[in-house]
Amino acid sequence: MSFTRQSRYQQGSISRVSRSKGPDVWVYRWRELQPDGSRLQKKKIIGTVKEFPRRSDVQREVENLRSEINAEQADIGRTTFRELWGHFQTNELRSPIADRSPTTIQCYEENLKRHILPHWGDCFIDEIKAVKVEAWLSSLPYAPATKAKLRNQMSCLYSHAIRHELWDRLNPIAPVRQSSKRQSIPDILTLAEMTAILQNLSQPVHRIAVMVAAVTGLRRSEIRGLKWRDVDFGKLWLRLERGVVRNDQTKLKTEGSRKGVPLNQDLAAALAEWRQNCLYPTDNDWVIASPTTEGESPLWLDIVMRDHIKPAAVKASITKRIGWHTFRRSLASILAAKGEHVKVVQELLRHSNSSITMELYQQAEADAKRAAQNHVNGLFLTEKAS
Repeated sequence: MSFTRQSRYQQGSISRVSRSKGPDVWVYRWRELQPDGSRLQKKKIIGTVKEFPRRSDVQREVENLRSEINAEQADIGRTTFRELWGHFQTNELRSPIADRSPTTIQCYEENLKRHILPHWGDCFIDEIKAVKVEAWLSSLPYAPATKAKLRNQMSCLYSHAIRHELWDRLNPIAPVRQSSKRQSIPDILTLAEMTAILQNLSQPVHRIAVMVAAVTGLRRSEIRGLKWRDVDFGKLWLRLERGVVRNDQTKLKTEGSRKGVPLNQDLAAALAEWRQNCLYPTDNDWVIASPTTEGESPLWLDIVMRDHIKPAAVKASITKRIGWHTFRRSLASILAAKGEHVKVVQELLRHSNSSITMELYQQAEADAKRAAQNHVNGLFLTEKAS
């Protein structure tokens, strides 16, 4: 059940307005409380009817704006979750202290607008209980990791409320149970399979991207973020200073992620050859620069995966599900099969602790498992003797 207080929360109004030139526009109007107690009508153009063909599209677009407008009406104890979100946007979401990346901010905005506010926005924050949130999460048709992220973002807003004295109790989301365990074990590639994929790639830039992913274990955003000045051929080292997600340059995930990684001689030689032949070889150019943008941005690796790498895998008769992270997981498993110490693998992948490396990334090959079982072959000798 939702607990609302329509008398206090201002919805505002949306109207379609004609213009003498150009398409009609959607205008959002609301009243703003003034210091003398009067209310001043305000308005803002949200966009054209070409951008938002339906009124429902505009309503979703103004959700965050409406929350910010109503944020100042919040009071201790009887604040709606929508008002809390508005307060969070105004005071913390983009705060330098929080130091969130553009992609993290976008994730908050999308999840709140699409998932959390439609269900919990008009509930008072003191009426939201752990059991209700658990039931809601279990009803969502999403992967466990996605539902865990929704829970964590709700919890973060309550922590914000506690810091700003909008909430004087324990965080009610803390006891919410929601596993982030993956639903299926991801596939990994053998060294022979990765070699087969490379052999079926015709464009050198695609081959270089796969080589970097397979040898260094860099994440997709980190590969896109590499510039030639980051490649130290003398010291055989890759400096990691940025990531690129969509069109945004971002900070890397953690301090550990920002540690550089070593280059082996073969990868360094391949990169040196690519630099000699590529169109954009200066220090400030992207290592995998996009010719479509004349080198202004890196290649869109999702498209490279869809249009080139997956077809190359199919051509090599590989039926496994693969993505850019597959190369990272495969590296961990190959190194484990070759007997590399888990600490070496952890530092190469820049995990915060070795348990992540072992539990999430390393998968023993079937041959290695059979070899391990051979240690108890004596059982079968006993059976034959009897």
